[in-house]
This record gives sequence, structure tokens and C-alpha cells, in this order.
Amino acid sequence: KMIGGLRQRVKLQRRISTPDGGGGADSGWADIAEVWAEVTPTGGREAQQGMRLASLTIYQVRLRFRADVSTADRMLFDGRILNIRSLINVASRGRWLECVCEEGADS
Repeated sequence: KMIGGLRQRVKLQRRISTPDGGGGADSGWADIAEVWAEVTPTGGREAQQGMRLASLTIYQVRLRFRADVSTADRMLFDGRILNIRSLINVASRGRWLECVCEEGADS
């Protein structure tokens, strides 16, 4: 099913901590929703990650507005991990959410 220009499916994920049984916690990612989106690569850049130069791809992802998404979350799209860097409530109307995401960046 396609909704307007929202042709791709993305999974929204949130970091969770689970007790490891030894007094500590393990960190991982859990799916919070699967939504229709419009995913558009908008460019790339290089960034220093540790002692190496890494290539980053920048995406603009548009989806129906959700108040529960933050820059601490990430998206999975077509086998790619997209780290959310900024969120815009388009025209402050609570209808569309535009996210700028980076693939290739450590979260």
C-alpha cells in the first residue's frame, strides 16, 4: 500500500537496556514502529571517526508526524542504519515529520 509520496517502509528503533544478570546492563535496539516514508539521499560528506576517515551518506526522510521520535532513535531502511540527526515538524502543524539522517556514522 502506498500513501502519497510515502513509498518506502522504514523501521523506527529505540535504544534499550536490559539487565545482564550480573548487576550491569546490555544495550541494544528495539523496533518501536514500522511506517511509510519518503527516503531521499541528499548528499554525502566525510567525517573523522576515531583514527580513520569515514564516508557518510545524508538522507532526508519524510513521514507522518509522530511526537515520540527523537534524535536518540534511529531508522532501518533497506538494510541501512540511518542515525537521526535532526527533526522538523513541518510548518509546526503536526502533520509531517522531516528527519535528516546519516548512514555510516557511529551513533
